[in-house]
Amino acid sequence: MQALEKLKGWDLLWALSEQNATPVALSDLYRIGCDTSSRTRIKFGQFLHRELAIRLAQRAVELSRLPHGLSNKPSVKNVSGWYAEASCAIAASKRPVDDASEDEFTKLLKRILRDHTAVVRGLALGCIELKQEVGPERWMQLQADIDRVLTSFYTSRIGVRFLMEHHITSKQHVEGYSGILAKACRPDDIARNAAMDAMDLCYSFTGASPKVNVVCKNPHPMITYVPSHIHYMLTELLKNSVRAVVDTHKQTSQKLPEVTVVVAKGEEDITIRVSDEGGGIPRSQMTTMFCFLHTTAEHPETQSSERMFGNPGQMRATSQNTPVLAGWGVGLPLSRTYARYFGGDLDIKSMEGYGTDAYLHLNVLGDGCENLPKKVWPLVLELL
Repeated sequence: MQALEKLKGWDLLWALSEQNATPVALSDLYRIGCDTSSRTRIKFGQFLHRELAIRLAQRAVELSRLPHGLSNKPSVKNVSGWYAEASCAIAASKRPVDDASEDEFTKLLKRILRDHTAVVRGLALGCIELKQEVGPERWMQLQADIDRVLTSFYTSRIGVRFLMEHHITSKQHVEGYSGILAKACRPDDIARNAAMDAMDLCYSFTGASPKVNVVCKNPHPMITYVPSHIHYMLTELLKNSVRAVVDTHKQTSQKLPEVTVVVAKGEEDITIRVSDEGGGIPRSQMTTMFCFLHTTAEHPETQSSERMFGNPGQMRATSQNTPVLAGWGVGLPLSRTYARYFGGDLDIKSMEGYGTDAYLHLNVLGDGCENLPKKVWPLVLELL
């Protein structure tokens, strides 16, 4: 990194983006998060000081080179600018060497997390603009390229946010947690909370919602995992299910069929099945279920990118992140990306005319590394 000190702006970003990123073993992250000593936090902060500058620069460069004119969309330019600013800010900040400099570095990470809350919707808005511009027929031809670059981007984004949140949270020891990793995470409890959120959201948008019944086939199965990731994935699946049930049965049935969530633990995975009677999905549409921007709902009303995101460097408002029931077309593909990041998966099975089953596989975490995009290469992490 010392050779990069004299570089500025995009010269610095291009140089950083050519560096190798380092996938981190999840067992190492758990061990580091359990150790709240100053020595460990400083050492991990030094690693993040280099690592995050590289990963953020790679994403900024990637966003500036998206295919089919997507990089030229104003909202995408804003997101690229945010990543460029964040990478340069980290590179220009003092490398943690003591408690004071580590504390300043942690404050910088908090600011970056706050300023990047609108990234997902920013990219979605840019894709919507491109889709409307080229038309549905041309969009189908571009879909594979768009999905490839967005999957790569979001996979890396999950890793960046995970590392930041883990370092920030691990400063204060919480019983049963290592940073944001819960040692004994209970997916059945998370499923019940996600069900309440999905039902409330469905009712607020449609005036009705089916009940969600959570069935656990094992007595309180536990897994070491990030609870917020499970909650996000299940909420997205349940939002789809409760909306489909309402759309299919609201006009013809006095009582809406329940959505059923089954949680079962095996030797390798905890699997969660979400089953609904929402009419199912035509077989011809199954190949596009995990494509970004594929949605059966209308897109939420979009604002101009300047009004929605402002200019790079300005404070990012979070009001645009008010939950929506459906329409952005990122819930399913992003949920599968979250699942695969930790070695799990997400699959959809449908019976057209009846309903849909979604299978979320949560890998029991071990010594595996992050599943980063192909652009980065695995190295051995030796922190302590």
